[in-house]
Amino acid sequence: MDYSEEFAEELEDYIKENYEVYDRFTFDYLFRKLLRDGYDHEEALDIIIHNCALSTLVMQERIYNSYYLKISVNEKISDDLLELRNEIFNKYFKNRVFHIGS
Repeated sequence: MDYSEEFAEELEDYIKENYEVYDRFTFDYLFRKLLRDGYDHEEALDIIIHNCALSTLVMQERIYNSYYLKISVNEKISDDLLELRNEIFNKYFKNRVFHIGS
């Protein structure tokens, strides 16, 4: 078995286990995995669309708005998700700090 066959089986197994792509974090993770394995942006998108169940949020925020073209293997997390994560952490810790003294 050569590398491409091994990778195809590994990808198939991964998608079978994670075919529900309902959030942007999952989409970005899978998309970056495909980019790292040598697929270009359009090929990676085609694989995901063909093999995965996608939420409306993912369809709009990543595909319809063409954000998938901005995803790079050189980043760990997309800028918009980093901003969302920071906003959630800030709200959580702000509420925790103010409730500790109460």
